Amino acid sequence: MKTVLYFGNIDLEVSRNKIYVDGLRKNGVEVLLCVDRSRGIRKYWNLYKKHKELLGKYDALIVGYGGYVTVPMAKLISNKPVIFDALCSFYETEILSRDALKEIPFRILYVRFIDWLSTYFADKILVESNKQKEYFSEKLKVKSEKLLTVYTGVDDSIFKFDESIEKYEKFTVLFRGRIMSEAGVPTIIKTAKFLENKNIDFLIIGHGYNDAMREFEKVLKEENPKNVTYVGKQLPFDELVILMQKCHVSLGQFAKHERLERTIPHKAYESLALKLPYITARTGGVQEVLQEDVHCLMVNPEDPEDLAQKIKLICKDGSLREKLSDAGYLLYKERFSPKEVVSSIVFSSSLQ
Repeated sequence: MKTVLYFGNIDLEVSRNKIYVDGLRKNGVEVLLCVDRSRGIRKYWNLYKKHKELLGKYDALIVGYGGYVTVPMAKLISNKPVIFDALCSFYETEILSRDALKEIPFRILYVRFIDWLSTYFADKILVESNKQKEYFSEKLKVKSEKLLTVYTGVDDSIFKFDESIEKYEKFTVLFRGRIMSEAGVPTIIKTAKFLENKNIDFLIIGHGYNDAMREFEKVLKEENPKNVTYVGKQLPFDELVILMQKCHVSLGQFAKHERLERTIPHKAYESLALKLPYITARTGGVQEVLQEDVHCLMVNPEDPEDLAQKIKLICKDGSLREKLSDAGYLLYKERFSPKEVVSSIVFSSSLQ
């Protein structure tokens, strides 16, 4: 049996880390942990001491998602292959998603430098999609042989379909997630306004950052749709999963945003696992894993009228909802459970 060391200043409860640790164990891989989330340089000293006790006890080291700054250290102290689960670039996480392009130049240079360091020192880099592989190769100049696409998948210890949960009496459309620029929540608000008198409710669960949150609040106030309920906080997972399954359809992301050509949101996978019909913008990232009109419905980005038409269609057509939810659930079972998504890591050259 192979042994992997999960390493870094990472949060093991973040879904991608939790999914991968679980998936590795389900594939028969022993997973050891060397994690410290202390601030400043203390984390490096703590990681060094913990790693010293584990040296020679593993076959490969994985720097988990979020551990960008600890990749160089991992390479320096380990004599085994170092795999970095990047998902996406640090620049995307810290700048693009947070609308921080107006940040001081030093901050952007720092983020770019961390991207260079982490990709240079890693022997293998895991990314969330094939589109991300292209981005890393073209923009960060990473050799293609260092890159491996591993989809995020679903934490099936949390997102479990429960047929006993009854739907809301009134047809309810769900958006849950962070309100960031790529989410396109203003498009959802405008769509809700179009459908205000169509006996369709909208439930928006999430909170956001900077300009995106201000824009959402502005549009919500201006449009003032009477059929929108907004929950502006992060809910416990047990409560969230019940609320999600009480809704009739789940919404993805709808902005014209660079990131959507590469990223696949966690809620896309989670909606499949909960047998929730999914509607999202027609963008490169999600089209990599979901087939339009088979696993989901797709619309033009930032097109509230198109989205309203698709919502009306799925509201009226129960057989369409059933077809999409069944196909999506089957896809999740076949490709996106923890065991399935990490199988490519298990069989990669770094673990052979």
